[in-house]
Amino acid sequence: MENLPFIKHLYYSYIGRLYAFAYFSQRRTFLGATHSGWLRFFVFWLFVASIVLQWGWAASILTFLLWVYVGFIYRRAKKEGYNKFIVADTAVLPPETVQPLEANEKIAVRASGRYAVTTKTDTVLLVKPAHYWHVPLGDHIVMVEYKPKNFLYQFFNARTLQKIEAGWILFGKEPISTLAITFLESWGPDHSNNALAYFVGGGANEDISRLKPRTIYFSFEDPAEQNKVWATLIKDARDVRASITA
Repeated sequence: MENLPFIKHLYYSYIGRLYAFAYFSQRRTFLGATHSGWLRFFVFWLFVASIVLQWGWAASILTFLLWVYVGFIYRRAKKEGYNKFIVADTAVLPPETVQPLEANEKIAVRASGRYAVTTKTDTVLLVKPAHYWHVPLGDHIVMVEYKPKNFLYQFFNARTLQKIEAGWILFGKEPISTLAITFLESWGPDHSNNALAYFVGGGANEDISRLKPRTIYFSFEDPAEQNKVWATLIKDARDVRASITA
């Protein structure tokens, strides 16, 4: 991110701050109403006051545009999931010297995206604690504690993995280093493949051509940990594809 032009970095920080503001103001309340509701109410009545009290056409136009702008921010933020992922055009693969994670070695991540159990699914944003690990039989597992002692999961393997992209999530004052992992989803309420066998390597037993892509995000404070996870995913994909073509 430090290699970005100043204007682009400023723009990304601006978008991240707007998304964070929209996210938290939708979830915090005052006198029974959300902060976002109070803000929209205030801006709307500011526009009405400019007309009723005859502040002049300039004030009326400015307050009207402010009202439209605030509404646009909330609609756009909700549509984007209150964050935006930017691919790093200059990203390079981890050095060959980076050691992948050992089987069953858990690593803490900040998880974003859609996760599920057999009966429900939900979207989370930069949730901690969350852990990623892979098992010897080939499954990659993500466990997210989205509420105290309540967990959501995602599962994928080299067969369903589609792509890995390095970049940043825009949320808050500074972009956050992130891996975007896209795979064919075979877990959750919409799938029949929810037997316990999946946890021990049952794998996807649905027709892979019918599965839809899902992208989840791992954010890191330590670039070394990001490279370890990235190297693990790459190694597994290469090993499986090499065994298929052998």
